Amino acid sequence: MTANNLTGEKSGSIYTISLNRPAKRNAINVEMFTGICELAENQAGDPDIRAIILKGQGEMFSAGVDFNSLGAEVGACLGEGGAGGASLRALTYRFQQYFNRLEAVEIPIICVMHGHALGLGIELALACDIRLMSDDCIWALPELKLGVIADVGGTSRLARLIGPSRAMEIFLTAREYTAQQALDWGLVNYIYPGKDLLTEAEKMVRDMAVTAPLAGGAVKKIIKRGDGVDLMTQLDMEASYNSILLRTEDFQEGLAAMMEKRPAMWKKR
Repeated sequence: MTANNLTGEKSGSIYTISLNRPAKRNAINVEMFTGICELAENQAGDPDIRAIILKGQGEMFSAGVDFNSLGAEVGACLGEGGAGGASLRALTYRFQQYFNRLEAVEIPIICVMHGHALGLGIELALACDIRLMSDDCIWALPELKLGVIADVGGTSRLARLIGPSRAMEIFLTAREYTAQQALDWGLVNYIYPGKDLLTEAEKMVRDMAVTAPLAGGAVKKIIKRGDGVDLMTQLDMEASYNSILLRTEDFQEGLAAMMEKRPAMWKKR
């Protein structure tokens, strides 16, 4: 990561990560893959941070992949003979793991998209927990126009989120879609006028801040890791996590705060 590509800023209970390549339409390069992941993971030990907001600087959220940067990585693999494409798969697995790690961060991550959100930018948003979009935002997954697929979790996560039929349409037509369609199909939680987008994300964080952070992390794991498992397995996950939470100081603090009619002072322990 370089300081010119990403910025991170703490403000109270919020840590904001900004894609900071407006001249390049916030195209995501190799360093940004690792940088976004590491910035988010580094907040896990901060007791003050209750949510991470991920946004883009300039006129748009992200135009997607930086072909110069990632193209060099792919080109190096193509230059390696044989192995049945093993080096290309290894490269893809490496980039998939960055978004998997981002998804595993126990702090809620809110992605706010404005202007345009394309290709890899949408894949990044799908690895976040909550997505907000400006009402004039245009989004698309145009990979099939290049003869490839969205392989950093985009194909899988989109189909899980909005269903296989809608995902098929989005990928197979490579059309551009409106923010209202993103809302109607469940890709985003809310749409707002662009001037209000960040303010509304911050309001959501303030609501999150009154809830217990350890319990919030448990909810993330149960929902994310429980997707696709049978009901009984997911119920076991609920029981296991709550058996831990019921023995925490935060649970005792939550009870005391309720009885004393005051805000809870969470300690993350």
